Amino acid sequence: MTSYTNMLPYDENSYSRMLEGYTVIVATSGSISIYRIPDLVRDLRREGASVIVGMSQSSAAMVSPEVMKWASEKDVVTEITGRIEHITLFTENPDKKILLIAPASYNTIGKMANGITDSIPSLFFSFAFGHGIKTVVAPAMHKSMMENPINLENVKKLRDLGVRFVEPIYDDEKAKLGSNASIVDEVCRAAHETLAGKRIMIISGRGEEPIDPIRSITNAGSGFTGVWAAKNAYRLGASIITYVGNAQYDLPGYVNYIHAKSMDEFEDRSLKEVEKGYDAVIVTAALPDFKVSERSDKKYSSDETLRLTLEPREKLIYKLREKFNGLLVAFRLTDNIKEDAISHFEGKIDLAVVNTYEKDPFGKVRNNYRFVWKNGSKILNDAPKPMMTRMLLEQISSMI
Repeated sequence: MTSYTNMLPYDENSYSRMLEGYTVIVATSGSISIYRIPDLVRDLRREGASVIVGMSQSSAAMVSPEVMKWASEKDVVTEITGRIEHITLFTENPDKKILLIAPASYNTIGKMANGITDSIPSLFFSFAFGHGIKTVVAPAMHKSMMENPINLENVKKLRDLGVRFVEPIYDDEKAKLGSNASIVDEVCRAAHETLAGKRIMIISGRGEEPIDPIRSITNAGSGFTGVWAAKNAYRLGASIITYVGNAQYDLPGYVNYIHAKSMDEFEDRSLKEVEKGYDAVIVTAALPDFKVSERSDKKYSSDETLRLTLEPREKLIYKLREKFNGLLVAFRLTDNIKEDAISHFEGKIDLAVVNTYEKDPFGKVRNNYRFVWKNGSKILNDAPKPMMTRMLLEQISSMI
């Protein structure tokens, strides 16, 4: 008997470990996208999940179950035996189990919607969904089959019952399996509902204070913290996620992105957006604290010495507070992690995230953080940003 371990090395800047303690049962159906599943299984494990794979006969003919056993480091279910695997896999700790059907073919979706149980995926679904197991479906098929009115009706029927779907990627005449990242996000969202129905606004990236039409004063923010705040907000169930600012990293399609670069844009667009109603606003942006008195409409000449006068700029946080009564969160970069950050912002915020610039705080780095609120605080030592933003949003969920 081969001995396996569930631990799998992972990039701490790509995963927030939101599936630790969960078991994901992946049921595969016959589709050419089956070749993607071993890599998806590994990504689910990097997110912290234990993974068990069940395969239909057609999918097992396309990719050997031994490949899935290698990816999951668990025995693969290819037939139902006297151990009644379609039941025993789901009965223990059902609140920590998630069924993922990927790839889901036209045939499999039809069987699920109409109570047919003659394959591993449809049989797993028949018991798991009836047993209250959260179910995620990732379709993959020809575009015309995906858009067939019968298939659309089946998808709608399943959605209305509470099944979650990952949108396929349309490429010419194909509806390809969604990206691994989008599938992992949806599985995480199925597992967590602490922000269900909440509206989260994130202000992130680097702000610029123009000197002339081509030059500006700016900070070193990359937007990485904001991107992960947006991802983890979705994973925790937020209904609306808006990101105002800019980022060096791609934002997922479920984020409402409002571009802002100059301080004037940050202020104008943030203040307009916040009036639409949010439960929490998180300001992670690296914004200039000064404005240029001698801003020019024409390019300054480099032939002469240029002296600029910088005047203090009213903090965006204070302007937001005038228009927003919900939970306001601000990041404070300082040399003293123990400082009273709430007082620094004159009591206008509800939650502060204090971090230091002892080492470069921008981009894909670990840092020490301290969450501070009116009646408490929490220290995170040497934490990567995906984990820090996850814990921040969990703290926010307890306050709204």
